[in-house]
Amino acid sequence: MPPTDSTSLRERKKTETWHAIHDAAAELALDDDTKHVTVEAIASEAGISQRTFFNYFPTKEDAILGVRTPTVPELPEGFLANDGLIERTTELLLTVGRSTYAEGDADRRSRLFEKFPHLLLRRREMMIEGEDLVYQAIATAMADHPEWSAGLNGHSVESAARMLTMAAGVPLRYLLVSGGMPGARLETDSLTTALDLYQDLYRKLS
Repeated sequence: MPPTDSTSLRERKKTETWHAIHDAAAELALDDDTKHVTVEAIASEAGISQRTFFNYFPTKEDAILGVRTPTVPELPEGFLANDGLIERTTELLLTVGRSTYAEGDADRRSRLFEKFPHLLLRRREMMIEGEDLVYQAIATAMADHPEWSAGLNGHSVESAARMLTMAAGVPLRYLLVSGGMPGARLETDSLTTALDLYQDLYRKLS
């Protein structure tokens, strides 16, 4: 059933409120210090009540960074084909990681991480949460797949899915560590280069 105009309007309003809270929190933090930025101040700046604030964000740190619960898209048909599986899983991890943040907010997020390095801990928590969702999605798909459902050389489906997810995350971690400004958006060309290096190194060592 298609969404009604009232549903669409309600969703737009929710999105606008989410962004208003995040914008207020981020700008207050950049102008001052996270210790001095309170939920009361954020709510006042955004023109909402403190109760409304907690309907959108569990903490002021999440509001400052503008983070949401990560989401995993449905795996496409053929996802588990051997050829290119690492690359597809890496791209899936990147997609899930991006689902946690507001679009077009990378520059401000970089400034926030630079000014408040402790917020990087929250980014790491979100990455782990996203990785776990990807692992669960892949494990479920493997369990229903004729070539994967029996596991891999005596290892369980869950173990294979966990190892694949962790291996696919290596190029992303490499880019985050070596990419300079924390929080900067990972570009497609950089990801391709990191994946090529990963594959070359794996072939060299195997």
